Amino acid sequence: MKTANELLLEFEAATNAIIEKVAALSQSEINKVPFSGSWTAAQVIEHLCKSDQAMIQALNGPVQPTSRPPDEMVDNLRNIFLDFSTKLPSPDFIIPSNETFDKENLIGTFKAGRAEIGKAIQTLNLTETVHMPIFGKPTRLEILTFVIFHTMRHTNQVKNITEKLAAV
Repeated sequence: MKTANELLLEFEAATNAIIEKVAALSQSEINKVPFSGSWTAAQVIEHLCKSDQAMIQALNGPVQPTSRPPDEMVDNLRNIFLDFSTKLPSPDFIIPSNETFDKENLIGTFKAGRAEIGKAIQTLNLTETVHMPIFGKPTRLEILTFVIFHTMRHTNQVKNITEKLAAV
């Protein structure tokens, strides 16, 4: 099982990677649909912001002791979210809106949520189980691992969006 410090480093690396990709796009590029059926880079970030808020609530919500290995679901999460050949459906509550986003405000909102998650990694008992209707009963460690893999998945998506925009 990873230590909180190892998890924090992975979390920060994943967060910085997607911020770097989005920050490299112009204000108009982040709101441009690269191909039919795709989200914009801004919508990807809004999706992550919405997801992060649900994770923050779960991380800071009621917990109970865990009666299984706290990292039991990590490999499954890795296999699902880092398989870029599959398209995963998004729950309705984290589907992004169709608005035009201000790049700096959006990145600022994303960073603020990420700061809360970083604080959780450093201060909470990651082996405790939380209740999350969409995931069942994951541990805090598994939620944080989900956040990392989810971010990596969407970093790959923003990379693809960027490549499509450059090819136009």
